[in-house]
Amino acid sequence: MSGRVTTGRAPAPAAPAAAAPPRLLPLLGLVLALAGLAVAAYLTVEHYTSPALLACPENSVINCRKVTTSPESVILGIPVVWLGVGFFVAMAALNLPAAWRSGNRSLRAGRLLLAVAGVGTALYLVYAELFEIDAICLYCTAVHVLSVLLFVLTAFGTAATSRPAALSG
Repeated sequence: MSGRVTTGRAPAPAAPAAAAPPRLLPLLGLVLALAGLAVAAYLTVEHYTSPALLACPENSVINCRKVTTSPESVILGIPVVWLGVGFFVAMAALNLPAAWRSGNRSLRAGRLLLAVAGVGTALYLVYAELFEIDAICLYCTAVHVLSVLLFVLTAFGTAATSRPAALSG
């Protein structure tokens, strides 16, 4: 005898794996994150050099210099541009095809939570531009739009690739 106890029942089926992401999902997420990183990097260079480098008109409504040198351009002593760079670097890594194929719940939840944080930060910064600074930065607006698009992509992608809830029996 082999020492195994058999119950006569078939082994329980394995839990279903996360659905494979649509092929364009990781690519689109990566492109959006890299585009955001490029804009955030440009704003970072501008932050440490001269606002005169900004190719942005200065009028009553659109004024990148006013926005990027305002007190609201720093949160908890950290220039917002660095928060943007960190956000887009992390989102680029989390949008790699291998990350989307992973069934790791922590990775999937982290990607979604980071996307929520990104859109929340963007909403706060849009509020600050409109109601506190009274000026809009076109490059900042590009970052905000890219953050919202990454959130939408991440939310729908996460929903589309989530496992169905296990049936209780």
